[in-house]
Amino acid sequence: MTYSCYDCNISSRECPCVQKDDMDQIYPAVKECDVVVLATPLYYWNMSGQIRTAIDRLFALEEGDGNRLRGHDRFSALLMAAEGNGFDDVLLYYDHLMEHLRWKNLGHVLAGGNEDVGDIEGKPELKKAYELGKSIK
Repeated sequence: MTYSCYDCNISSRECPCVQKDDMDQIYPAVKECDVVVLATPLYYWNMSGQIRTAIDRLFALEEGDGNRLRGHDRFSALLMAAEGNGFDDVLLYYDHLMEHLRWKNLGHVLAGGNEDVGDIEGKPELKKAYELGKSIK
């Protein structure tokens, strides 16, 4: 038997997706959390495929046995590093995602321009990320 999206309604409340994999560990954490921090490098002007796939798979929490994703007084922040500085497209996606999910956007820290060093050691974005994390109560 082949399953696809919208088969969530045949899944259980604990494991809302019919696909059985490591997302079964993520669903309970997302259902119970207050804050989701998305941390990813910038790949082709968007989040990494791994983060995008996880976000796509959260659909099961929204469409399964009652909405357990959208709203619920959740908050989110976005942390990204990149070789370049082309964050416009990913910020547009992130803003739309926050609007759809009805989560409060706590902000983002975008550490671009890492083409020479390869990491962000000593960059001001590290302090910004620290302060953003510290501000989450």
